[in-house]
Amino acid sequence: MKQFLLFIMFCPLLSAAQNKAHRFQNDTLYTSSGFKIYPGQTLRIGKRANDFIGFRYISKLSNLATSLENNSVVVKELSHYGYSPTGSAEIVVKGSIVYRDGSKGMVSFTLAFDLAIGNRLPGTTSELILPKEYLITKEQAIAMHTPIVEDDTLYTTSGFKIYKGQFLQFGEGTGRNGAFRYVNILTGITHSSLENKQILVKEIKGLSFSILGNAYIDIIGTLALKNNRKMDVEIHLSFDYAIEDIAGIPSELVVPEEYKGMLKRNAETELARIEALYRSKIITKEELEAATKKLSAQ
Repeated sequence: MKQFLLFIMFCPLLSAAQNKAHRFQNDTLYTSSGFKIYPGQTLRIGKRANDFIGFRYISKLSNLATSLENNSVVVKELSHYGYSPTGSAEIVVKGSIVYRDGSKGMVSFTLAFDLAIGNRLPGTTSELILPKEYLITKEQAIAMHTPIVEDDTLYTTSGFKIYKGQFLQFGEGTGRNGAFRYVNILTGITHSSLENKQILVKEIKGLSFSILGNAYIDIIGTLALKNNRKMDVEIHLSFDYAIEDIAGIPSELVVPEEYKGMLKRNAETELARIEALYRSKIITKEELEAATKKLSAQ
């Protein structure tokens, strides 16, 4: 079963990656977005995912990640164009860099360029920063059923909007011991403190996507506690899955019914995801079988 899941998880990625329009020709890399990388060009590097993960799509870095973050590299050489074991298109970049103390040096790294660029959705940040003309419009993103952030409003895949000044209603945690699966609480409160409560949204930021395409957002808001007390909290929310969970499990983010059943999922990737949840003992065997049956029907 495990080998089968790995097969169906990676093969679509491989075939999809190899059908992309990217190519390496005459010392120039043509990415799928149309952006070109070539010797003599200055590449702008963005932020790391976080201190623990570092960069998601920049690997085998010869220097400290902090020296590359929010810095620029003048490309000297491109080599080893190909694919990673999981099917991501990548290339090795060697170039010169000016450190924050003013000294100069050389740096090399492997760049999963299409993933580093991303879809260039409004409200997202990329590890490789491109000019604005490579951004798609809000209208294009909505038509593609793709999450975006614009004007302090998050447009989720289902069409449900999260915005500043909104009261966001949470349900019950559906994970182990009553914890939330798709709400990571960054403030020092328990998961039970958020159950069946509302947060007044004060700020949304940091729209990002995992390597499997799951969307996340950071929300800062005010939570009402007992005895009329209030406190500011920050959460990291996998909003699409919090709105619509796997078969037989209620949503952790309470939304009108019209916004459920809208999430378009890749059956192979979803099967691998719920199998991982089962192996981690987050869902039961019965929940696994119910979800597998639903996916098989799709």
